Amino acid sequence: HEAKEDSCLSDVKSALNVLKNSKNKDIKEIFSRVDEEKITKEIFDDIVEILESEDDLKQLFRHVNYIQYAINNENNKRIIPPTVQLLSNLASLKHECKEVYDPSSIDAQIITELDDFNHATLHIKDEDDYYHAKQNLILNDISPDKVSMYNDEIIVDEDDREYDTIISAPYPKQKITNENIEKYEEYESKNPKIIHLLNLIDHLDSEGLLVTTTTQDLLVKKDALKLREYLIDNNLLDVIIEYESGYRSRDITILIINANKKTDDFLFIKSPEMFPSFLLPAFNENILEIYKERKIEPRLSNIINKDEIIKNEYNLNPKRYVYTLDYNEVAVEDIIKKQKEYSDEIKKLDDKIDEMLKEFDN
Repeated sequence: HEAKEDSCLSDVKSALNVLKNSKNKDIKEIFSRVDEEKITKEIFDDIVEILESEDDLKQLFRHVNYIQYAINNENNKRIIPPTVQLLSNLASLKHECKEVYDPSSIDAQIITELDDFNHATLHIKDEDDYYHAKQNLILNDISPDKVSMYNDEIIVDEDDREYDTIISAPYPKQKITNENIEKYEEYESKNPKIIHLLNLIDHLDSEGLLVTTTTQDLLVKKDALKLREYLIDNNLLDVIIEYESGYRSRDITILIINANKKTDDFLFIKSPEMFPSFLLPAFNENILEIYKERKIEPRLSNIINKDEIIKNEYNLNPKRYVYTLDYNEVAVEDIIKKQKEYSDEIKKLDDKIDEMLKEFDN
């Protein structure tokens, strides 16, 4: 058995050397980073276990790269949250994606979920993620000519190029400079998430669609008020989705900003209370149907006009607009009657307590 393991390990290292000398420059670049001396028997066993878990290499890539975000399904099996797929589906459901932009990509997974696009520009902060993205493009047969990929971090992109499709899930921790803040000083915020979103909007063309994730802060806090006013008053904001469990965070909000919006109202979607994470794939289908049909679903969605949002001081929290609790209508007269009954009962109890206290004193 040990001799067989040694032989298999030797085969793996030989295969690695072949890949390091590949005529494909991307494959060569990816695998040249792997130190074969670090492939020990223990690591080899882990590799075999991973390879045996999935036959489809595309799914295997997702499994390995997103395992830290995994959730349990109804059969208690670990599955990958479908949040990235949802972002791409929202972007392409009613919109033709041509020139795509993502300044906070991890591994190019967002563009692999698109049915088609002309060209994509991606910025990837982490070096390992950058090479994972190269692997992902190869696995999905996406030509390198269709993607411009940069290993850097972008908060404010000084390039003035515009795109018709922007899909971006911001990094959890972002660093901004004084120059970044000064560029958007009229919005009175130093919040990196807000600066990041303003940068995305700047790169959206007049027909463009932007799908991004954000936090509750942007929906309600004072330092994002100017931004909310801008999005509402200029009729750019289209959809707000509260998503209870997802990518890079256990609690996110998805925004759809549409520069070519045809309606003057706003669609709010919220997941049900106490929503089990294994139902996320099914909830995604609900989200896509509601978005496509732009419809009101009890306890899931609502359509709100601009005046109501202004009346609520530009508060964009879906909880304010989508009512998820069950309730029954009761006539005012019945409430008053019940209140009198409770008051009479309370008075009787008070009188009884007074009598008991008097007996105790005696």
